[in-house]
Amino acid sequence: MTQEMTPKMKTVCVGRFLIDLPEGADVEFTPARVAGVDVNVRPGYTDEKLKGEIAQREQELSQQENDFGRPSLEKKIEAEALNFKTTMMYYERQKPITWFELGKKVSGTEEAISIEAFGLYESLLFHLKAEHLSSPKRENNVLNLVKKIEARSTGVIPTQPGFCMENGMIHDPIPAGDDESIAMFASLKGHPDVAIRLHMIVNHDRIEESLLVRDANSDVKTQYPNRIKNLRRQHRPLNGIEGDETASKYKEDNGSSAHAFMWFAPGKAQDVLAPQLSLELETGIGRPGEPVNSSLSDGEVIELWDRITQSIRLRSTNAAVPSNTGAANPKVALGELVATGRRCPQTGYWQCDASGAVEGSSKKFFQEGVAMPKAIVHGIPNIWQKISGGFQLHHVSTLWKLVAYGVEPAGVSSTDGSQTPGQVRSTSDSDNHET
Repeated sequence: MTQEMTPKMKTVCVGRFLIDLPEGADVEFTPARVAGVDVNVRPGYTDEKLKGEIAQREQELSQQENDFGRPSLEKKIEAEALNFKTTMMYYERQKPITWFELGKKVSGTEEAISIEAFGLYESLLFHLKAEHLSSPKRENNVLNLVKKIEARSTGVIPTQPGFCMENGMIHDPIPAGDDESIAMFASLKGHPDVAIRLHMIVNHDRIEESLLVRDANSDVKTQYPNRIKNLRRQHRPLNGIEGDETASKYKEDNGSSAHAFMWFAPGKAQDVLAPQLSLELETGIGRPGEPVNSSLSDGEVIELWDRITQSIRLRSTNAAVPSNTGAANPKVALGELVATGRRCPQTGYWQCDASGAVEGSSKKFFQEGVAMPKAIVHGIPNIWQKISGGFQLHHVSTLWKLVAYGVEPAGVSSTDGSQTPGQVRSTSDSDNHET
């Protein structure tokens, strides 16, 4: 039976990871959360339906007041995603909050604001929403995310670095990139009692205990010693990802038999490439309060589980290139995106997406193998700089796009760090496009 379910497997991209599932599996995603922004994709939309929803939302917000007694809706702007347009609304500005620490009253200094963005790609609505973002510190998180989001077919596995979600991808670099989470659910045709769930969340400072430690501390097995059968308890690394595995068969109150399998990787602190990963497979799921017998035997569910778990891996971002690009031995195609800090995969001209005036030019030449730099952008000059003709420079993480192949022109350096008179470089780098 398992061989009938898995003659062919399909690959699904979840966050920054890949997993293989039976080709006929139905897959759904929860909304993604990135940089404090909830990103939801909903089907069944038309231009007229979206316009009506935006108009209704605008009317609602215009009739409400913020903390300062002014109309809640502050502004509505249009912003370009990578392959569709969005309408953004800024609303519900709040006064700085006050809280208590160790019995002392602490008053905040930043206001807060909520932001929504609505975009349509074919029949898919892309809805981004962030509530109570600190303003101005985090106010541009939604706009920066909009600029990096791209609609895609869920069946197409992207080769560029970034974060996958249902029918979309957010390209690196992502602001506040250590805040990422998403979950995928899968069901199998012909086996309605089987459910698969993969959850990914980037850790902050706290790392969860290992699965084996938590399992050892659980008292469920001692409470029901005759109803739970251990099939597996082991440390099980998968494709370089350290994790633990537990597998049980158990009897429900109504006498039905079911399975509960879990693999858990605690991950590392504040590392988007080593998040907390949790994969679960359950059988015997019926209507609420009415469990049923597993449609899979012990051997079948173990075989299916092993086939799926062995496929979990970090998504590679090495892009293959069509042979008809017209360049001598190209390694990546035009349009390839590479984030600051990653190695340049192709000698040629790269354009950055940093907002504001870029020092020199937004298009620069890089040799293969060099680390892609931060962009140097002009800050807003202060009074003295306006008088002296100088300006402040800031280093910001960016996304570089390959726009042309070629060789380096004579006398031009891709790492030119020269500074013209009157310019003042910032004392520290910034990863925020708001700077």
